[in-house]
Amino acid sequence: MASLKVYSNTGSSSGEAAISDKIASLKVNKHLIWEVIKAEQANARQGTHKTKTKAEVSGGGKKPWKQKGTGNARQGSTRSPQWRHGGIVFGPLPRDYTDGISRQKKQVGVAHILAQKVQDKKVVIYDGLNLEKASTKTAFEAISKITEGAKLQTEGREKKKLRKSSNKARHSIAVIMSSSETKDAKSLRNIPWVKPMNSARIAATSLFYNEGLVISKAALQELDKKFSAIL
Repeated sequence: MASLKVYSNTGSSSGEAAISDKIASLKVNKHLIWEVIKAEQANARQGTHKTKTKAEVSGGGKKPWKQKGTGNARQGSTRSPQWRHGGIVFGPLPRDYTDGISRQKKQVGVAHILAQKVQDKKVVIYDGLNLEKASTKTAFEAISKITEGAKLQTEGREKKKLRKSSNKARHSIAVIMSSSETKDAKSLRNIPWVKPMNSARIAATSLFYNEGLVISKAALQELDKKFSAIL
């Protein structure tokens, strides 16, 4: 069993948590990750783009000038494509961007993203925020100390000092919580550089595009059990 460092709300290391070797030692399939993220982003598109053709633009019913005798090129409508305010030729039309991908394939792809993060040493575990009530201020202080203690905020910017209570110049961090940690989720969702996620429903795009991954102990157990069964 591989292990990951556990951090407390003060940012200090408080031990280690085990993670299955099936995840930690997995040979990452980068093409599968690309397929899963591409499908997720495609399925998020509305596909409602539309431009008007010559027939759909308002006006242009009257011939601008007579056919012969003016010396101008013949024109039948002021809504032809060559005219200002005319119709658009070969413009985008509404379409469906849905990219069919099986549920199992997506879950395996998410597992490969998690394995990549673990192997890149971008994953840390936290004990839980242990909030009495939902509080963005308290959650901000705790997650800031955890990410700074794990050096997720300072890597690559060692000389840049972070302001204690500012959102500026902070790396994007994904936080995975279990379904029972609702107070944590409500408190973290207002912080712009934090991407809170439920362990039962993880977005591949948010999991991949971040500078660090923070997982609660309860969520780690759920993910370890789920992904170990499908890998």
